Parts: sequence; C-alpha cells; structure tokens
Amino acid sequence: MKFDPLHQMFGSSSGAPATSPPSFAPLVAALAAELAETVPAPQRRGFYLALGRRIAAAETLDGVEDASQLAWRVNAFWNAMGWGEAEVGIERDAIVVQHRDAPPAPEHVPSGPWLGMLLAVLEGAYDTWFRRLGSGPSLHTRAEWKGDLVELRHGR
Repeated sequence: MKFDPLHQMFGSSSGAPATSPPSFAPLVAALAAELAETVPAPQRRGFYLALGRRIAAAETLDGVEDASQLAWRVNAFWNAMGWGEAEVGIERDAIVVQHRDAPPAPEHVPSGPWLGMLLAVLEGAYDTWFRRLGSGPSLHTRAEWKGDLVELRHGR
C-alpha cells in the first residue's frame, strides 16, 4: 500500500496548474518546538512514538517474509513520503536498521526538537512493523542518532 498523505488529505488535483505540493515541515517543526517547551519529555516522547505507530499502520507489510522484503517495503513507504531510506541487517542478537536521509529541520528552526521528534517517530514506526511481523514482548526497539543517520536496534 502506498502512503500518499497529500492525496489522502486533498484528493487529486487534476486540471489544476502544476505547482509544488504544500510543505507541512514548518508546521510540524513549530509543533515540535512548542511541545518541547510545554510538555514534559516522557509525555512528548510517548506522543511521538504514537505518531510513529499511526504512520506505520499505513503499511501493513502483508507478504513480507525476510529482511530484503522488509527493506524493500519500508523503503518504498519512506520514499513516497520523502523521509529517506533504510538498510536492514540481521545480527546475532538484533535486527538493525540504519535509516538515512530523514527530513532535515526546516530553515530557521532549532534542530533539537525536530531531531527528537524524528527519532521517536521512526522508533514507533519500526517497532510497530517488527511487532506486526511477529516480534515477542521481550524484544524492544531502541533508536539513536549516529551522525546523520538513525540506527534502530530491535532485540533484547
């Protein structure tokens, strides 16, 4: 299933002159900054994790049976949103995802709240997908920035 948020919100624009789609990045950045100033960190993180789970619900991963299929599907999903790409690897004790090219903070926006939001949203999305693929309750997803990419580890 292709996730196309603009089409879902506004429908098709046939007959309209070709223009750039609206950018919601400044709105989302302002929201992240406002939440960072007014909501305690644990609640803010829970909210962003929930957003990630909601976003992940748009890709059911039906038919995915191995890491290469998972990588292909999540990359198609993120590409449709302009949210980068992922490399999926299997280690002895974890599934490791290296997610690159997440959207940068819009110009003139502090990057701290933006980066914190992206980290938790990605963690919530990937954790949802791992659980949908059969992960048990003893396994956990952890995300951290490693330079300009997010590394997610799902395991013990």
